[in-house]
Amino acid sequence: MRTFETRQEQQAEVERNIRAHRRIHRSYERRHSEIFNALEQARLRESLQRAVAAIGTGTTSSHRALDFGCGTGNLTGHLVELDLEVVAADVSPEFLLRVGRRFRDRPVETMRLNGIDLDGTPDGSFDLVAAYSVLHHVPNYLDIVEEMQRVLRPGGILYLDHEANELFWEDDPCLVALRKEVRRRALTSQEWWNPERKRWQRFLVPSNYIARLRTAVDPDWWWKIEGDIHTWPGDHIEWDAIVERLRPLGGEVVFSEDYLLYRAEYPLDLYENYRTTCSDMRVVALRKAESV
Repeated sequence: MRTFETRQEQQAEVERNIRAHRRIHRSYERRHSEIFNALEQARLRESLQRAVAAIGTGTTSSHRALDFGCGTGNLTGHLVELDLEVVAADVSPEFLLRVGRRFRDRPVETMRLNGIDLDGTPDGSFDLVAAYSVLHHVPNYLDIVEEMQRVLRPGGILYLDHEANELFWEDDPCLVALRKEVRRRALTSQEWWNPERKRWQRFLVPSNYIARLRTAVDPDWWWKIEGDIHTWPGDHIEWDAIVERLRPLGGEVVFSEDYLLYRAEYPLDLYENYRTTCSDMRVVALRKAESV
């Protein structure tokens, strides 16, 4: 994992993330069909229900949750529907403005993150802290998960989701076979010329060719435009390191599951055939111990 030793180095990465999301905040959901689709949203809702049910803080009133890196409010919406009071937090002022408007009549408050720590947030403030597709944007994600653990009440749940597992980086044979089949079907499918799908129109978009050229010059360019940091074979989220960091602090794994993320280019029948044998993502929920 790349580390950024000084606060100045970390702040530079956070500022890069803010600039990136300022450019794309209006199109974020449209750009991420792998998140904003019925299959992934159903999986996420079920997983969050399981995490909420595991909360053991003994709180008699409504549980309080921190949506760390809330984006446009994906997790916030699910958590509110699960009857939690939510603090939606992000480094992006544009995202926070959108979330504030979206949930103005719900039990949601917003908080600006510095992207480095949770300074100013007292110990034991939340019953659940959740981060979905966020850790790879954080300069030192191991420090951040320790901060998340700190602000949990004893018995609270730390929920980490939508980060690639090791099979994704190791070119697992099952994933390789899936990708090959997806490409084969794409080349032979009549859907490329189906006027209702309009996939052929992508060939008429100049920006697509510019993106290909920029990616050829800098293979990491596509990821950089969204402020990604830890999304490379030699620098990615290491799940075992997270568990090892939190175990001495009283972090007990409640559940850990690998799953195959549904992507727009997957034919549904092909996805259904592979989802029980392939995985590329992981979700982990850890409970903070009563004492260490």
